[in-house]
Amino acid sequence: MADDCFPKRFSKLLLSNAGPYRQLPVSSNFALLKQQEGVGYTNIMVKGTQRKNPVSKSAKKSVTIKDLAADLGLSITTISRALNGYDDVGEKTRARVFGAAKKYGYRPNRNAQRLVTQRTRNIAWVQADNDRKFVDPHFVEVMAGVLRGARTGNYDILLTSDTSEHQVAVYERYVGDHSVDGFIIDSPQENDPRIAYLLEANKPFVVHGRTKRADQFSWVDVDNKGNFEKLTKLLIANGHRHIAFINGDERFTFAAIRHEGVAQALETLGLPPQTVRIYNAAHPMGDAGFQLTSQALNDGEVSAILYSSSLMAVEGQSALLRAGRRPGQDIAIATMDDMLHYLDLSPYEDLFTFVRSSLRDAGELLVAELIRRCENEDSTPNQTIVPSEFLVAPYMDDTVLGE
Repeated sequence: MADDCFPKRFSKLLLSNAGPYRQLPVSSNFALLKQQEGVGYTNIMVKGTQRKNPVSKSAKKSVTIKDLAADLGLSITTISRALNGYDDVGEKTRARVFGAAKKYGYRPNRNAQRLVTQRTRNIAWVQADNDRKFVDPHFVEVMAGVLRGARTGNYDILLTSDTSEHQVAVYERYVGDHSVDGFIIDSPQENDPRIAYLLEANKPFVVHGRTKRADQFSWVDVDNKGNFEKLTKLLIANGHRHIAFINGDERFTFAAIRHEGVAQALETLGLPPQTVRIYNAAHPMGDAGFQLTSQALNDGEVSAILYSSSLMAVEGQSALLRAGRRPGQDIAIATMDDMLHYLDLSPYEDLFTFVRSSLRDAGELLVAELIRRCENEDSTPNQTIVPSEFLVAPYMDDTVLGE
C-alpha cells in the first residue's frame, strides 16, 4: 500500500476490509475509511425510458428495500425481516429476496440497519500507546487474522490506542455511546482491569489469552503450559540438565503460564528448579533474543536453550555464533513458532525444534467468537485452544512426546 494512504499522525484507525482507502479528517484525528466494493456501482435508469421493473441496473440512486418490495410485490417489512434473518420468513420468500438483492446490487444502509438490529457491526480493539507495539510482528500477525475474520463476518475493526492507565476510559466511552458491538482484548495480565470492567458492563468481548477468571469469558489461546512442559521434558529426555529458558515479560499471562509449564515438567521429573534458568524479556523481542542469549551463554555449562518466540531464537543465533556454539552440535535449540510470515525459518529447520501455532488463525478465531457473542448475547462464552504442531529437530529423540 502506498505510504501516502496513511496520515503521518493519527490516534484512531477505522479499518474496513475491501476496496481502496480514502482519507478523511475526523475532528483533530484521521480515520481511514475503506470504500466498500460495489458502493461505486449505481443502477442507472436511462432518461425518458419507461420500464416496468422499478429496480434497474441503470438507476442513479442506490437500491433500497422499498425498491425490492415493489419489484417482488412484497411488503417492506417482509423484505427487511428476510434480509435480517428472521425465521418467520419462508425459505422460498427468503431466496427470492436474496436473489433480487444480489441481482440489483442492493447494499444495506448501515444507519437504517442499526435502527432495526440495534447493532453497529463495529468491533473495538484498544491498544496500549506503545511505539513498539505497532512494529511487533506478533501483533501484525494477529491483526491480519482479525481483519480477515471481520471481512468474512461483514464487521469493521475500530483500532485505537491510549496510555495503559487510561485504557479503561476508552472502553467506558464506547460502552456509553453504544458505538461498538464488542471488544477484542489482547496481552492480558492477571487481574486485568479491562476484563473486570467489561464483565461488569456485560458487554461482549473476547480475549487473546486467558487469566484465572478464564471460565467467565470467551478467549482464544494456545496451550502455553502444555507446550512448554513438553518442550522441557523433550530437552531433559535428551540429556540436558543445564537449560536456559528465554521467556517473555511475565507480567503478561502468556509468559507466566509458559513458566508454569517449565516448572511443572521439572516437578514431574523430580528435578531441581535450577535445572532451567529463566531469563525474562521485554520489547523489542529481537533485541532481547541477542542480549539474553549472550547472558545465558556466560554459563559455560548451558547445553540447551528454550525460547518463547522464534523471533528471539533467530536473533539469538548471532550470540551463539559469537560464542562459537553450533546448534545441533554442541547446543540444542527449542522454540515456540508463531508462524510469522515475514520470518523465513527454512535455514533453521534441521537446527531448531519448533512447536508451531498460527497467530493469524488465532486472529480469525477471535473475531468469529466475538461476532457469535455479539449476535447471540445470551450465548455461553466459548474457550478455544488453537492447535499446535511439534516439529522435532533430527538430532533429537522425540520418544518422550509420544508418552
